Amino acid sequence: MNHHHHHHHLRRRRNVASFSSLISSIVIAATILLITFSSSTSRSGIDAFHVPTTTTSTTLSASGRNNIRSINLISQSKSKSTSTRSSSSSVQLVRLRLSTATETETTTNRTTTTTTIDPLDDLTKIEETYLDAQGVVCARGVCVIADDDVAPEICILNDDMTEVVCAPNPDSIVTPGLSIAYLWPRILLLICSVLYGTNFPLGRLMNDALPASAATSNRLMLASIALSPFLFQLKPSLRSTAAVCGTFTALGYVSQSIALVDTPAATVSFLGALVVIVCPALAVVVDKKKMGFADAPQTWIAAITCLIGVGVLELGGDGGLGDVGWGDFWSLLQAVGFGTSFFLTERMMAKEPSQALPITAMQCAMSAGFAGIWAGLDGTGFMDGALAFGSPHGAWLLDENVASTFTLPGLFFDDTVRNVALAAAFTGFITTAGNRVGETVALGKLSSSEASVLLATEPLWAAVFASFLINEQLSLWDGAGGALIVLACVATAIDPVWLREKLNIEYDNNNNDNE
Repeated sequence: MNHHHHHHHLRRRRNVASFSSLISSIVIAATILLITFSSSTSRSGIDAFHVPTTTTSTTLSASGRNNIRSINLISQSKSKSTSTRSSSSSVQLVRLRLSTATETETTTNRTTTTTTIDPLDDLTKIEETYLDAQGVVCARGVCVIADDDVAPEICILNDDMTEVVCAPNPDSIVTPGLSIAYLWPRILLLICSVLYGTNFPLGRLMNDALPASAATSNRLMLASIALSPFLFQLKPSLRSTAAVCGTFTALGYVSQSIALVDTPAATVSFLGALVVIVCPALAVVVDKKKMGFADAPQTWIAAITCLIGVGVLELGGDGGLGDVGWGDFWSLLQAVGFGTSFFLTERMMAKEPSQALPITAMQCAMSAGFAGIWAGLDGTGFMDGALAFGSPHGAWLLDENVASTFTLPGLFFDDTVRNVALAAAFTGFITTAGNRVGETVALGKLSSSEASVLLATEPLWAAVFASFLINEQLSLWDGAGGALIVLACVATAIDPVWLREKLNIEYDNNNNDNE
């Protein structure tokens, strides 16, 4: 099956060289327009792009609005002892929290329960609980503390601790435009997306020279070393959960590396974008979240577009279904691993946004550990070389001629594999460890929707760099399918309220939230 799949991808290399660059340019231009539209309309209340994890909005009764207005006035007067900016942001968070409390009261009355909850009764306790809450910005499995002076919106977890909800940040002093303060975090995050895209062709390059297990182990070991200072800052209460997230992260990295043995880098990257389906599916299964078309139209549009893109990507060639191989299976498993990790990590980081980098360090450490186990078993010929997954190097740890070259630190002292060593160092130190630090710095100054759109360009960069670095070209079908998948990623950032209005979908927030 791998042999046939290999020939199929050789045919792909002979297709038009410029197509991937053309598709990339078109979608990147569209991305810039989307971000511009998002930024220019966010302050007028008609922003179509909003936090991707939010699928419902709150509609308050008149009495609920009056209660919240009263609380805002009292909160503002009681909070004057704190800094003005901190007070204003905290009041915004109180407003978000109490909107849910008001709906609960309405439901309670409708079900003839005699207990009536007045949000004003325990104001002191509410202030103590939520005035200290930290606003966050979340995108693709990462949540960081929002910069109150810059971030266009502030987000917190809902009362069920299962969903991130956002509101515009009235304290943001940065207006959309060509100022350095506005542009630099967006440029930084776009650079992070570009660098993430290099992981795929460089992974393919390393797999051509080293066993896949050795290449993965080396890369993740270097990333773990770079992030190790943060590992010791991880709170003890988060260690077990972070370790579970790291296990799924390891599944993503290992599956990705196996796929890159005989599958084009761009294809692996495009199929990895199926996390846009994995995360909502987990929300339904784990959180029992309502996910009908009226509840989350943007998710359904993204999922349908993504599945069509996968179909075009995989079945559009002359071979049809016969061209689907094991590399495609591992690429899909990569999406399951990373998607599950994103789902769990985002919730954990939303609760503890200051722990973003320590959690990342634990994920890298766990991934390096599993990759090391894989390399040890593969290098000793376990299961008659089945764990090599097509790599020509069998039981390489038992071969004294190559064992030191394939492992650290010997990899850096063999001139014959200098390019591979540089690729390992670049993917380990820069695109895995350094990129996460850069992403954390930039993310707190953007809205979740902007960040999601910028990070959605990663597969496009993978295709561009695969073309330049390893002379890997996309066919018309590959490029079209990949473009649809990227557009699906962008679609997840559409605000469901705006989309319902455009599609004339009737939706009762109270009934749907409380059923």
